[in-house]
Amino acid sequence: MSSMGIRSAFLGLLLALVPWFILHSAASESQTLWREDDQRVRVGLKLFPACLGALESLDSLLTPAGSLRVLVVYAENSTVARQAAASFESVSRIRDYPLEVRILSATELDAYSGGRPAGIFVAGVELDPRRFRNWSERHRTLVFSPFAGAVEGGAVAGIHVADRVLPFIDPARAQRAGLRFKSFFLDVARIHEGG
Repeated sequence: MSSMGIRSAFLGLLLALVPWFILHSAASESQTLWREDDQRVRVGLKLFPACLGALESLDSLLTPAGSLRVLVVYAENSTVARQAAASFESVSRIRDYPLEVRILSATELDAYSGGRPAGIFVAGVELDPRRFRNWSERHRTLVFSPFAGAVEGGAVAGIHVADRVLPFIDPARAQRAGLRFKSFFLDVARIHEGG
């Protein structure tokens, strides 16, 4: 076989393996987040309790047992949601109120008819942000997503990353959900003006 024939055979083999490699990589990637998204989740786990604690009339969101119900939502893979739930359970309290944390798939949240959640933490980058608007208004709650484009797409709150990391809030969307943030929090947050 000539060197040209060897190169053609090698190229053909390489092209045949590329789809297999992509499919294999996609299957393993679905279990974890890309580095930037992973960092956003880590920051979001710290900012979400602060956002929830900055709501006025937080006591109106208490369950009959006196706790704050937090729903952690995912789309296809619950790994990140379970990690987020464990993080919130370790916080245990926001403004002296204990947390009750539940993990739901997006489909389960679409059909959710349980008690009013104090907040919803989005743990799936693949979720369509347009769903967030529906969840916040239907459940009259804070929907927080740490992922890029989430607040612009429909979340009440998220994170803004520039030279520093700030809470990113859509006050108009919060108002439609019946929520108000304390003024000190709005003074330090990045405000989205398009809700």
